[in-house]
Amino acid sequence: MNSSECGYEIERSCLGLVYVPCEGVEIDGEITIRYEKHPWLECFELDGIRATVPKRTGHGTKNFEGFVRSLSTIYSKAYDDHAEYPDPERYFAHVCEYFIELSRDPDRDKIFRKFCGFAENMWREGNSEMCKIALGTIFCMLKDDTLVFNKFHGSITGEFAEWLKENNYGD
Repeated sequence: MNSSECGYEIERSCLGLVYVPCEGVEIDGEITIRYEKHPWLECFELDGIRATVPKRTGHGTKNFEGFVRSLSTIYSKAYDDHAEYPDPERYFAHVCEYFIELSRDPDRDKIFRKFCGFAENMWREGNSEMCKIALGTIFCMLKDDTLVFNKFHGSITGEFAEWLKENNYGD
């Protein structure tokens, strides 16, 4: 039985074989594996492959607390700020200010792009309240700075960019 019959393609890397699902992923060039060592974690990072983003069919079900949990994976102060800013609009405006400032540091570009994905997920997965808050705070704040908005726009999916443009949030 070959690998594609099992639902995987096999790619060879410098560290060995990489099993890539046949469905639900996009390959962006050569697949590479990097060893990352951080003070809090040692892990392998995979470049060249990412999950296929599902099409948006309307509002999702994720609420404020769900997004605070998601944000905590890229923002260490997510829970502390949640306690300080219990109002969702003020919370996300505060967080967005942090990431806008971070976007000005070229060495932190990867973390800013992760925030862009997080912001897109508020639109893609959020309930109607979260989508409204994202549009009224994060997207408006990003749009106010052309350089930051261009970085943001370069980090989001085509589907989301098109939706933003159709709804007067894009270029």
